[in-house]
Amino acid sequence: MAEGKKCSLKIFWQRLQNVSSRVLFLDYDGTLAPFRKERDKAFPYPGIREILEKIQQSGKIRIIIVSGRAVTDLLPLLGLKNFPEIWGSHGFERRLPDGSLVKPEIDSKSQQHLESAYNWLKNHGYEKDCEKKPASIAFHWRGLKQNQQMELAGTIRRVWTPFTEDGTLRIHQFDGGLELRHAGFHKGEAVKQILAEYDSEVFMAYLGDDLTDEDAFKALKGKGLSVLVRETYRKTSADCWLQPPGELLNFLEKWYSYSL
Repeated sequence: MAEGKKCSLKIFWQRLQNVSSRVLFLDYDGTLAPFRKERDKAFPYPGIREILEKIQQSGKIRIIIVSGRAVTDLLPLLGLKNFPEIWGSHGFERRLPDGSLVKPEIDSKSQQHLESAYNWLKNHGYEKDCEKKPASIAFHWRGLKQNQQMELAGTIRRVWTPFTEDGTLRIHQFDGGLELRHAGFHKGEAVKQILAEYDSEVFMAYLGDDLTDEDAFKALKGKGLSVLVRETYRKTSADCWLQPPGELLNFLEKWYSYSL
């Protein structure tokens, strides 16, 4: 473990061996893959694909990818032979291992607001920094100087705030930008839905890096292990901290070996 918030992994591995069901939640950007300004080139750390394939082939572990990205953007980046369950767009989309996709409808007013928010960014020359998703619009400022980030944050919040007045959309900050997102969908809700499918014989772990993963950490509190995966430590609700890629790969290898 890196210096920072500690947890007893020895106890965790013992518990993992003594349960009948195991669920491993994994965030993508910043957790399984390093951040890249070119978002379509943010491929997993070396060794990640191989260990995920091995875990899946064991048939004893349920892997669930939970990401802010849209499912269609994640699939080519993951590059797996067999895809696990994926909750994309902060839980708005659920892709099952058989390839079927489940997602709710968005009301027309919220859809219009999201389109207006996107068009404003596009018309002001920010299209390349935008990420248009099924239930949100994300604006990325990674790579800019801090004063530029603060200036853009203030401007975009002013433009987006009118779209949040009826409560159906909310502005969320993440590590590297702002997102205008449909209310009611976040990573914590995805964790709660999976928790509801099991009894007390399941053990879960959630690995994530971003502020958006805090909802999931809180949802799992007292019911599993939450792990912050980042190069540098930050204040978090997670139980412990791992530095990628070395400590992350070591954790996943142990998860695999202790589950056999």
